[in-house]
Amino acid sequence: MNIPKNVLDAIHKLDAADQEIVKSYILQLDPAAGQTTADESEKEGEQQQQVEEEGEEPSSSPPGDLPQYEQGEDYEKATSHKMKAAELVSAGDYNGALTEYNNAIVSAPPSALLLANRANVLMHLERYQDAVRDCNQALETNPDSAKALRIRGKALKELKDYEGSRRDLAASQQIDYDDEAALDLKFVMDKVNEIEKEHVKKKLEEEERLKKKAEELKRAREQARKEAEEEEEKSRESSAAGGMGGMPGMGGMPGMGGMGGMPGMGGMPGMGGMPGMADILGDPEIAAGLQNPKVMAAMTSMMTNPDPSKVTQLMMDPEVGPIMQKLMSKLGPMMGGGGGMPGGMGGFGGRNGDSSSKDDEGDDLPDLDDIPNL
Repeated sequence: MNIPKNVLDAIHKLDAADQEIVKSYILQLDPAAGQTTADESEKEGEQQQQVEEEGEEPSSSPPGDLPQYEQGEDYEKATSHKMKAAELVSAGDYNGALTEYNNAIVSAPPSALLLANRANVLMHLERYQDAVRDCNQALETNPDSAKALRIRGKALKELKDYEGSRRDLAASQQIDYDDEAALDLKFVMDKVNEIEKEHVKKKLEEEERLKKKAEELKRAREQARKEAEEEEEKSRESSAAGGMGGMPGMGGMPGMGGMGGMPGMGGMPGMGGMPGMADILGDPEIAAGLQNPKVMAAMTSMMTNPDPSKVTQLMMDPEVGPIMQKLMSKLGPMMGGGGGMPGGMGGFGGRNGDSSSKDDEGDDLPDLDDIPNL
């Protein structure tokens, strides 16, 4: 009994266990039918082995796992698959076309055009990364393949790599002008311009931010410099005003009342109210002398230890003597008749009309009571 082909096809769709059950039943009905089933199975096995040897793919591959050429040079077979693929592309069957292009590529070394054609089918199937990979391989074979450049440019546009797309589409148009590619090129150029404008805007904003920061730092440094200068000026003024300390141990000058403190000089106790004293202390030479520690020490010594021999010795000192003489010459008029000091140290005119200009000891040195307490 011959088993019809449609029955055999139905049997083959069953799993292995069900196939054995059906075959056993057929053998019970007609033992000769078993040979027919065996022949069909053997034929199918041979066909499957042939497909495996030829490297044919019965269906399209998953994304990122496209068949690539490995070996063999069956150009006639490759041409046959390419023709079938072209017919399927015209019919809009891109999955079927991909299968045929896969078979063509594994049959013989693929040309740049064949790889670009498969990339075009991948574009229709929205497999943009795979399309870019096929175009990269095509351009390695032929860098001037306008089709590979054009398809890669379109794929990069879909992947939003607008700069790369612009570069590829512009290059393809120089080799082989295409109206559709011209529209794509205009689109990506507009996108590139928008991106560049945004980059320029961000760059200008960053430059403005850095400029403002630099100006702020400059103002801060200028302010710090001014504050430092003002502080230094205040410090100098304070040093100048407070540099002349008081004259310790120099009590009030007899008969002269007290002299008020001189601003910035720490005050001179016991000398308030003497007319013309401000002019005396305002004398630059006297003021400078009073800054000399040696002069101050000498005057203190004269007040605390009124030894005439010591006074004479101090008057002969080149630093102390001139200051003392100038001070006495200015104090003389205020003391009522203090004349000059001839011979280096003349006597003071008698106070309150006293005609005696010499002290009780008969020398020419002024009595220590006549020296004002500073």
